[in-house]
Formats: sequence, structure tokens, C-alpha cells
Amino acid sequence: MSLTEYQLFCAIAEQKNMKRAAEQLHITPSAATHAMNALEKSLGFPLLNRDRGGITLTVQGELLLPHFRAVLQEEEKLQEEISQIHGLEKGCVRLGTLNSICTDWLPSILNVFSKKYPNIEVRVYQGGYQEIEERLLDSRLDIGFVSLPTSESFNTITLLHDRLYCIAPLDFTPKHSTYVTAEDLKAVSLIQAQRGYDRNIQGIISENQLVLDQRHSIALESAAIALVEGGMGCSIVPEMVLRRHPGKYRIYPLLNSKDRTIALALLKGKKVSLACDRMVQEIREQIERTSTE
Repeated sequence: MSLTEYQLFCAIAEQKNMKRAAEQLHITPSAATHAMNALEKSLGFPLLNRDRGGITLTVQGELLLPHFRAVLQEEEKLQEEISQIHGLEKGCVRLGTLNSICTDWLPSILNVFSKKYPNIEVRVYQGGYQEIEERLLDSRLDIGFVSLPTSESFNTITLLHDRLYCIAPLDFTPKHSTYVTAEDLKAVSLIQAQRGYDRNIQGIISENQLVLDQRHSIALESAAIALVEGGMGCSIVPEMVLRRHPGKYRIYPLLNSKDRTIALALLKGKKVSLACDRMVQEIREQIERTSTE
């Protein structure tokens, strides 16, 4: 058994596809198949179920997956320690980010970080709040952008308070001309992107007994905004998203609305690597600098 085989198995578990896992590790699919067969033979039991529907883990594979991941993480820590002894800054950071962060903050953060620390690899995963939290909990991510409140399993660093607004078609007229109430939203279709549907928006919807339009199952806020522009209904959207998506819609504050609080989350009890510490420091510095400009 080798670290390469462990890496391959973890990649297959993530991608659920042999070819994509092989591409991620820059090897051929035939080499990947051969390596997995060798790993299963050395263990004496199968790790993968292979059928026309794709690849899934066997019961044994599910049991061993967190242990393989732990071995690979310890190997990365070892290499970081060796690099520090040599006076280098080296390592890998797995960063989970929301769609709005990807378009608003991340390009600048990654650009500056890569120049400062060219030997630190940054792997970015874009997903929704729940996906990022799940990946932090099972150590598939080292750091993640989340919306507070979040799980008590995390240490968090607050970065920004982001106001929530209602956007509406141009011909929409609320009862009060300057803001939107729950009664206004009950009278129209409410469209929410699944990946922009944080706990604060959930709270507004549940507290006011609002009902989402089930005809539209969309992932990103940009799609929700497009539907609003098309006159299909209203949506509750963070201010950060609206800055990146100006369009043909009206913006109204929500009566008694709470802000979205964006934070960085790290798993409690997990040792923070030097590479992760450098990334956290860079993110905080850039956000503080941006907020004062």
C-alpha cells in the first residue's frame, strides 16, 4: 500500500468517477484501475462497487475512507514541517467558498496569496452553506466561508455583516413605498437560490410563514435575479450579490430584517497547519483593507 493509492481512493470517493479521479492526479485511467485493483488485493476485500450507474464505496470502503484521509493529512503536515526546517513555506489549503465570495473576494485573495506564497497550493471548493459545513466536519476542507450562526463544532472568525434586501420586478409596488413587509411577499412568488439560502434567510421565511415557489429549483443567486428581472417573482438577496449583479429590478429593505454575517470557519480541535494559518491571515487582511477603502 502507498500514499498514491490512498490519494487515488480518496479522489475516487470524492469524484465518484475513475476517469475524473485519474485526471485529478494526472495519471491515465488504466493506471488508476490497476492501482485500485492492487490496493484492494493487498487489503483482501473490495473498496469500490463498479456498475453502469457509476462508482460507489463498499461498506469497507466507507469505513476506511476517513482513515485514509487522516493518513494523507498527516503526510501533508510532515512535509510542511520539513519545509519549515529548510526555511520554505509549503503546503496545501483546501478552501470552501460561497458563490458570492468566489466572484467578489476570491480572485484578489488568491492573486495576492499566490505571489506571497508560491509554494502553497490552494484548492478551492465552491458550494452552498450546508455543503461547506459538511466538508469541514469530515476534514475534506481546512477552512470555509460560512454564514453565522453555524455549528458549535467550528471556531469562527467574523469578517463582514452583509445586509439582506428584497429584489422585485420593475412593476412591483409594495404597500409601503420604501420597504417590503411579509404581507407583500405572501402576495407574490418567492424565488430563492438553494446555495444562497442561508439560516438568516431561512429565519425570515419561517418566522413570517412565507412559502417558496416550488416551480423553480435553482442553485445560484444570479439565476434567481434573472427570474426576478423576468417578472416571475421576488427574492431575498445579500447586498454583496447585488453589487455584482446590477440589473432591471427594484431593491427594497425588508421590515425588521437581519444582516447576513459572513465568517471563516475551522474545525475545533484540529491543528491548524502553517499554510492554513497564512491563508486565514491573508483573508483577514484583505477583507479589513477592502472595508476601509
